[in-house]
Amino acid sequence: MRIQHLILSLLLGFLFFTLGCAKRTFIGYDEIKPNALVKIETVSGQTYDGEIQEKNTDYLLLKMSQQDNQPYKIKREEISSISGREFVNDGVGRIISEWEIQEQKDNKNLLLYTIGGAGLSFGVSFFIGSLIHRSLDNDSINDSQILWGTTAAGTAVGALLFAKTGNNRDRYVAIEKIREEHFNAAKNRYDDRKKKHDLVQKELEKEKAEQERQAQELKLLKEKVKNKKQN
Repeated sequence: MRIQHLILSLLLGFLFFTLGCAKRTFIGYDEIKPNALVKIETVSGQTYDGEIQEKNTDYLLLKMSQQDNQPYKIKREEISSISGREFVNDGVGRIISEWEIQEQKDNKNLLLYTIGGAGLSFGVSFFIGSLIHRSLDNDSINDSQILWGTTAAGTAVGALLFAKTGNNRDRYVAIEKIREEHFNAAKNRYDDRKKKHDLVQKELEKEKAEQERQAQELKLLKEKVKNKKQN
């Protein structure tokens, strides 16, 4: 049993080390940008989690949830620390909201990787368990406990590791989809502005041409009047 517990402890320790929470880093006030999902601690000891909606030199507005229509105002002088995940840029100058990522993310790869990883891990863990109990010569050790304990632990750890990989893949796909949508939206805005600019430019050119035509007519008219006076 001691060997089984040792195996389980090592596997679970590796699991918690690998599947730890998403790394949060401390962020300076000047580095904060709208749409960033952050955790704010105040000098009074209060903690606020939410998405930055607006920030200026004196205060920021924190949206506590997606349905929050009245963001909470936190003065800069009241803030003790700000932490959060690394910002994800959309490629056109904005931060992608973590809420937007969650809305876009599906679990297709998570499911596929988990099922496939569990099957693969079961086979590998069963093989390792077989090697372990064959190498031990101790009648007090229950062979089936070592074999199936190692297999169960290895399968669980493998499934979770593959699940993490699948989840990361789903997140990556969602981010790329958002980036494409933001790029297309920015391109459409640029095209609209360009069309308006071109239309204004054409109108200006028409106006300029009309002014030149009128100036030429006025010049001809003056010449006719001058010639008439001379005659």
